[in-house]
Amino acid sequence: MKKRYAALLLGCLTLTAGCTSEGPTDAAFQQAGAPKPTREVLDLVLPFDKYELTQQENYTVAKARDFLIGECMEKRGQEWNMLHYPSRVDEIKNRRRYGVIEVQVAREFGYHANSAILSGNQDVQQQRDERDKHLDRDGMQAAYKEKSGCGYKANNVLERGGVSADYHLFNRLSSELLTAAKKDPGVLRITRRWSECMKSQGYVYGTPDEAIGDPRWWKKESEDASSTEKAVAVADVQCKSHVNLVSALFEAETKLQNQAIKQHDAYFDKLAEARTKYLDHVNEVIEEKGMP
Repeated sequence: MKKRYAALLLGCLTLTAGCTSEGPTDAAFQQAGAPKPTREVLDLVLPFDKYELTQQENYTVAKARDFLIGECMEKRGQEWNMLHYPSRVDEIKNRRRYGVIEVQVAREFGYHANSAILSGNQDVQQQRDERDKHLDRDGMQAAYKEKSGCGYKANNVLERGGVSADYHLFNRLSSELLTAAKKDPGVLRITRRWSECMKSQGYVYGTPDEAIGDPRWWKKESEDASSTEKAVAVADVQCKSHVNLVSALFEAETKLQNQAIKQHDAYFDKLAEARTKYLDHVNEVIEEKGMP
């Protein structure tokens, strides 16, 4: 999975879900600074999703990779602390695919988002930052140097045997089909109803993209939303719910993605095969080292 996962596997993963033995609870999300995802969010599973690693699988990869790096670092006389990864996480990769769709998130954050909203917790990233902070220059070179660092050596173990896949088409289709779903005639009709709903509350926007892209929210680099932004975001979510816009978008995009999978069946078969082989290598490391 080199071209898709290289960025995730080199240096550090960008996932930041909570690190608790029993999985993310309401309290864990609140502690991380984000409401726990709603059932609507958890149910947003698209056909393309099965061709990518889940958030839980990314943590399994990180665990195996940590161990391999640790072995390599020890041989080089360097320390490498294993991080604690969650045993269960909610899969919420599509939480913001259709904009803000949760009233509580809108009330607290408006259209802004932090890593906790997108993945549940910031604990793993904090652990990783703390580990890197204690590495001196030689330690950083030993861990992360291109081609000779322990991170690259760990990647070579997990990616052995030609486990590679080109995700350029996948990424292009994912973007294009979302745009196409928004232009679906049925979705356009419902979007016009959403716009009328927003107007009835005093907000003039043609689409949810116009609302979230309002320049007023992005004049300065800040994670804090104004009271006006929050009010608009709440109205946005309420109007989406009133006209069933999210379900219409999800239905249209699901149909388009299924069509694309059939049209490019050989390509998606290769993605699935590469994903399976890659995870097999990861699980071999986990089992061989007796890791829980």
